[in-house]
Amino acid sequence: MTKETGEKSAIKDYLKAIGAFYYHNLAGLGVFPGIPDLTAIVKGRVIQIEVKADVGKQSENQKNFQIVWESQGGCYLIGTADDVISGINKLTNTK
Repeated sequence: MTKETGEKSAIKDYLKAIGAFYYHNLAGLGVFPGIPDLTAIVKGRVIQIEVKADVGKQSENQKNFQIVWESQGGCYLIGTADDVISGINKLTNTK
């Protein structure tokens, strides 16, 4: 298991534990370039989640997706499991 896979697993476990709806986005033909790893709905907030290990960086397509998503009022989180879980808690007052 890669470090990033471990981070994704920890995030999914957390989302399950708080009763969130989530799914893993699969890149492929016709998908918006740079689509994040996960989409979650937590307490009515739709959150796009890009999982990165400590050394991971966004691609240009990922940066562009984030810009477009946030320009429309969307929530976008990026980072390790700790970063993402902290962000979810701040966005939704979940603990």
